[in-house]
Amino acid sequence: MTTGLLNTSEPLPLEAARQALALLPGVSPDWHRHPIEQVVSPDIFFGLDCRLAVPPGAGSQPRVIGTARARAVLTAGHILQGSARVEVLLDANRRRLPWAHYAARTGVVEAINRADPADLVTGFLQGAVNSTVLDLGKTGAYVMSLLDRVPQIDRQPRLKTETGRLLWAVHVQDGAEPDSLVELRDDGMLRVRIGTPAELLPQFVEFCEILALHHWLLSALRNAFERSNRRGRRPEGELDPALSYLGHMWNPEAHLPHEMRGLWQRLENEAQLTWEWKSTVTRVRDKVSLLTRKAIEEALHKEVV
Repeated sequence: MTTGLLNTSEPLPLEAARQALALLPGVSPDWHRHPIEQVVSPDIFFGLDCRLAVPPGAGSQPRVIGTARARAVLTAGHILQGSARVEVLLDANRRRLPWAHYAARTGVVEAINRADPADLVTGFLQGAVNSTVLDLGKTGAYVMSLLDRVPQIDRQPRLKTETGRLLWAVHVQDGAEPDSLVELRDDGMLRVRIGTPAELLPQFVEFCEILALHHWLLSALRNAFERSNRRGRRPEGELDPALSYLGHMWNPEAHLPHEMRGLWQRLENEAQLTWEWKSTVTRVRDKVSLLTRKAIEEALHKEVV
């Protein structure tokens, strides 16, 4: 899952966002106006015939064939996400079947050799190491790039940001209570591992999209504050657009499914994300206030002189 800032100077109005995310002709995107505007594109599908990553020493890499599903999510008109996923079906067939068989099962890939589910979860969360294994991050980034064609995109964002990545993997277990493990490693990429029953999988996807969005918000605001302290930078040039673009965005429970609220609360108890966001916003606003007061004092001094 990839998160970033829409490549434009102003947020897309809701109607323009709905038009932009109609990625399938004749299929309207889902959308919400309250409490935060959000538009979700219909799923689009991509054919796959590749290997899956496995941990070192786990044996051969399973080959999978089928389709991945991906969608774009636009929040508040300017935070864009490319969300891609695939369901891996093990022990289905031992040989490659005609493509019509796989095309009929959208969002599913079938392994044509043996694989251990635990190895597949671990291997995927380690991140793709070469171009021969499944990399859903590239799929999500491609879906995001489709919005570059929208006429309202002026390619002049006023805030410099980096894209964020989140990898998630689920071991589907009937009767299991959702229980996630969230890791942030030195590469800055979030990794989420969970066991959950199949019926809660759509809600868990939404949980990961919300987590990815808010982790990106926190990183983007913190990076803007750090850049404002660098020599040669105009601090207000970093802080003003950061507050304008991001300052009002924090609301993790806005679209959080009811079934996932317990997961989010446990994450808050451990990582204190909301506290860190409020602390960072306070630091940014305090610095803006100090810069404003300094500018006023300098202007008054010039008048007196």
